[in-house]
Amino acid sequence: MFKLTPLAAAVLVLASAQASADDSFSTQTQSGIENIANVQQIDAAQANIIQIQTGEGNDAFGYQNLSNNTIEQTQDGNLNAGYAEQLAEDSGNIDQKQNGAMNTAHASQSSGSGNHVLQQQEQNGNMSFVIQESQMGSTATTFQYGDNNEANIEQMFGGESNNAVITQTGSNQFAAAEHLGHESGQIEVNQNGDGNWAYAEQGFGTAGTVTVAQIGDYNSAEIWQDSQLGGTTALTTQSGSTNELILDQSFGENNLATIVQMGIGNAIYADQFEVTNSTTTLLQNGNGNMALTYQTGDNQSLTITTNGNDNKINASDWQGPYKGGQFGNDQIAVLNQDGDGNTVNLKQEDVGQTVLLNQLGDGNSATVAQGDAYNELYFEQNGTDNILVADQHGTGNLAESTTYGNDNKVELEQSGAGNYSYIYQAYGDNNLATVKQSDGVNLSFITQGGSSNQASVTQSNVNMNSVILQTGNGNQATVLQQ
Repeated sequence: MFKLTPLAAAVLVLASAQASADDSFSTQTQSGIENIANVQQIDAAQANIIQIQTGEGNDAFGYQNLSNNTIEQTQDGNLNAGYAEQLAEDSGNIDQKQNGAMNTAHASQSSGSGNHVLQQQEQNGNMSFVIQESQMGSTATTFQYGDNNEANIEQMFGGESNNAVITQTGSNQFAAAEHLGHESGQIEVNQNGDGNWAYAEQGFGTAGTVTVAQIGDYNSAEIWQDSQLGGTTALTTQSGSTNELILDQSFGENNLATIVQMGIGNAIYADQFEVTNSTTTLLQNGNGNMALTYQTGDNQSLTITTNGNDNKINASDWQGPYKGGQFGNDQIAVLNQDGDGNTVNLKQEDVGQTVLLNQLGDGNSATVAQGDAYNELYFEQNGTDNILVADQHGTGNLAESTTYGNDNKVELEQSGAGNYSYIYQAYGDNNLATVKQSDGVNLSFITQGGSSNQASVTQSNVNMNSVILQTGNGNQATVLQQ
C-alpha cells in the first residue's frame, strides 16, 4: 500500500474542487477510518473523476492533465491503494475496482488518445500495474481472482490498437505483458491454479498475437516475438504441473508457433531465428518430455508430437548434441513419438531437406543429420530399443526405412547425388542393417525377417545396385561394390 499526501480526508475532498478548467467533475465518497483521496484536474474540459472507498486504510489518487478523460476508482475492503494518472491523454478512460484486503492498483496513460484501462481485483493481497505510453486506441485489462497475484501490462512507444488482457485465478500467480512499438497486437494470459508464471513480449511487428493459458500449478511460460511482420502468432497451453516453455520468434515474418503440454514436468524451448514463413507445432502429452527446436532460413516447418513419458528431441541451439535443428531454405521435419524413453537427434542444413519420423514403442533412438540440398528421410520405428543413425549429404538422396521388433539397428550414410536406400526390418530382434553409398544413383534394398541378422552394403561411384533378403536367424550378408 502506498500513502498519498498526508492531509485530512475532508481537506482533500475540498481540494478536489480546485480543478482549474471548466466542466471538470469530481465525486468522492469515503466511509471508514484513515481513508485518503486526492483529485487534480488541470486544463481538462469535461474531465470526470469518481472515487468511492469503503473500509479502512484506503488510498485513492486521480490526476488528469490536458484532456477530457474519465477516471473511476472503487475500493471495498482493507488497506487498498489506487492510483490513476492520465497526462495529456485525449479521450482516455481508467476504471479500477478492488474488493478485499491489501490490494494495490496502478494505471498511467501518457501522450496518447482513446486508450482504456480496466483493472478489477478481488480477494486478498493482489497487485496490478499498467502503463500505456504514446498509445492510440489501446486497451489494457487485468482481472485477478485469488490471493497474492501480480499482473503487469506495459504498452509503449507509439503503438496503436493494442489489446492486452490478463486474467488470473488461484494464488501466487505472476503475469507480465508488453507491446513495444506494436500495432494491433493481442496478448491474453489465463492462469488457473497456484504458482504459475507467464511473460510475453512483442517487438516491432504488425499482427502479433500471444495467447498463454496455464492450468495447474507452478507452470512457467516465457514468449518473445521480436521484429515480426504479417501474421505472427504464438499459442501456448500448459495443463498439469511444473511444465516449462520458452519461445522466441526472432526477425521473421509469417511465424506461427503452437505449443500444448499436458502432464507433469514437460519442457519446450522453441526458437525461430531469422525466419520468413516458419511454423512450429509442438504437442507433448505425458510426463518428463523434452523438445528443443531451432529454425533459421526461409520456409521452415517443424511438427513434433509426443505421447508418453521421458521422450526427448534434442535438436536445438539451447543445448543437446547438435547446435540447432533446421537451417537454410524450405526445410520440413515431422517427428512423432508414442511410448516412453524415445530419443531423436535432428540436424538439417541449408536447402530443401525433409524428414518424417515415427517412433512407436519404448527406448527407441534416432540420430539424423542432413546436409547440402534436397535430401529426404522417411523412417519408422515400432518396438523397443531400436536405433537409427542416419547421415545424408549431397543432393537429392532418399532413404526409407521401417523397423518392427526390438533391439534392431539401422546405420545409413549417403553422399553424392540421387542415391536411394530402402531398409525393411519386418519382424524379429537384434537385426543390423548398414548401408553406405556415395557419389550417385546407387540403389540399395534390404529386407530382414527374423533375429540376429546382419546386412552390410558399401557402394561407391555411380549406378550400382544391391538387393539383400534375409529370413530366419543369424544370417550375414556383405556387399562391396566400388
